[in-house]
Amino acid sequence: MERRAPSLSRLALVALALAGSLAAPSGGARAAEPAKGEPSAPAQPETPVTELPRETAVETSLGRAGVGAGNSFGGYGELTYSAPSNGQAVVDLRRFVLYFGHDYSEHIRFYSEVEVEHAVSSATDKGEVEIEQAYLDGLLHRKLNLRGGVILMPVGIVNVYHEPPSFNGVDRPDVDTFVIPTTWREPGIGAFGELAEGLRYQLYFVNGLNANGFTAESAIAEGHQEAQLANAGVFGGVARLDYEPVLGTVLGVSAYSGTSRTPPLPPSIGRVPVTLLEADARTRVGAFSARAEVAFLFIGDAGALSHELADVNPDAPPIASQSRGAYLEVAYDLLTRFAPRTGQGLAAFVRFDYADTQAVVPAGFAARTEFRRYSEVMGLVYRPIPQIGLKADYRFRQFGDHTTAQELASAITWLF
Repeated sequence: MERRAPSLSRLALVALALAGSLAAPSGGARAAEPAKGEPSAPAQPETPVTELPRETAVETSLGRAGVGAGNSFGGYGELTYSAPSNGQAVVDLRRFVLYFGHDYSEHIRFYSEVEVEHAVSSATDKGEVEIEQAYLDGLLHRKLNLRGGVILMPVGIVNVYHEPPSFNGVDRPDVDTFVIPTTWREPGIGAFGELAEGLRYQLYFVNGLNANGFTAESAIAEGHQEAQLANAGVFGGVARLDYEPVLGTVLGVSAYSGTSRTPPLPPSIGRVPVTLLEADARTRVGAFSARAEVAFLFIGDAGALSHELADVNPDAPPIASQSRGAYLEVAYDLLTRFAPRTGQGLAAFVRFDYADTQAVVPAGFAARTEFRRYSEVMGLVYRPIPQIGLKADYRFRQFGDHTTAQELASAITWLF
């Protein structure tokens, strides 16, 4: 049976299920209530749900039916508290995001996200205002649709499903912070669609990276250009495949390859090549859920780049020619198991996380072992309703230089 996704004009309603899929009772999800003024849909039999269902902006464009002109509005955010053993305790409105969409017709759509980080943005504050997404869709066929604008790079789980209630833990996994530079977006054009039942793809030609932003600590995380007067002389390509063999289990692979250089860097180092390979899996069976991810990042000409950056800052550690990371997370929804009639969720989870942005350094340089990170995270996520997640967790982190750190954290997160 063909799976259908809602129109963009109802995106705000659809997005609620991103968080709700974890809190749904075992064996199925509740049907969304019809919007005011709309007729009620006939009752459908409950079926197992995917932990991260087809409810992103990509996937809602597939299987559209009866789409007309209309607008949608929504948002998400998180207020966090963190108390690390090696630093000051901090309360932070980490993200406040509003998204807007418009259906011009059955075949043309617009989608955007505007993000404010750290509550206040000014010349003297640490906050930022960013356009996280802004693109047009040309909807041709379930198997082939076009997209152009500022696009989220479809690499990894969290970079695509980045709304705070949709993942466990106050902080994103280290691999999705230091190896995959979440939230990673670039201007580009490309195509997406569903080739067969449960087999979806995304393929984009995008702007490249700024090698001046590469660091030993966070690899390419500060190198994305984000359509901010971006150097158009570098470019890349990104592709992703998702396969859902059975409802509740999704396997994904993604790859990025591109060039990176800006005019301040001398031509002698060339257009620094960057390649990122990633694979992930997620599953849900009743109250149990799990996800895993592994990523490898390769930077060519890392030796020449490290020498050039050292000329500017002699104390700068080397840019690694290879960074890598992985994590495994398992969770159990206690209320789904013991109080399914409440419709609430209380997920207890454990995550083992690894990220090393100095895995392989160029010849003649010594790796900075403090940038090899091992983390153990355990915590709870309470969802009184699907679109709200109240989080609390404990993290124990070990570094390659044999130092350790601990952290207590909590968060109020929402999605609407």
